[in-house]
Amino acid sequence: MLKELVDLLTSRELEPEELESTVAAIDDAADDPDLDWLYEPTSEELMQTAIIFKLNDFTAVGDKIDEVHERISDFFADPLPDYPLHEGGRYFLPDEYFVWLDQQLIQRAKDNGGYELLLLGQHYSEELHAIAVLRADTARILELATELALIIERATQRNLA
Repeated sequence: MLKELVDLLTSRELEPEELESTVAAIDDAADDPDLDWLYEPTSEELMQTAIIFKLNDFTAVGDKIDEVHERISDFFADPLPDYPLHEGGRYFLPDEYFVWLDQQLIQRAKDNGGYELLLLGQHYSEELHAIAVLRADTARILELATELALIIERATQRNLA
């Protein structure tokens, strides 16, 4: 299941050897000295953190939504429009932004149904960890995440609690 999840989270962009080594590194996270700072993590927290660290080339991370927007835009050869503003210059709130972004991502990779932004949960910072995946793969990603007890959610349906 983990191999399939990593493959889908990376939009199948990893070469087979790269996919195998990434999955092995996530599986071996308990022995990873780079993750020693986690205090008594559950196996799920360890896997969640390892996924975030090992897929850092595919994730947009930032503590402000406009920073995350810039990083998401960097993933595409044709950048996204600038961060949206309301008339009068007020920034979109995160939920407004995610709805706006969803419409932008639908237009990308149209032959594959576009992209969708997912948020990866983590317990060690206030930063957002976002990943754009092929929209057609979202349901399976969420299913695998549930089976593996990981926290991955649609940005447009995020839990504000």
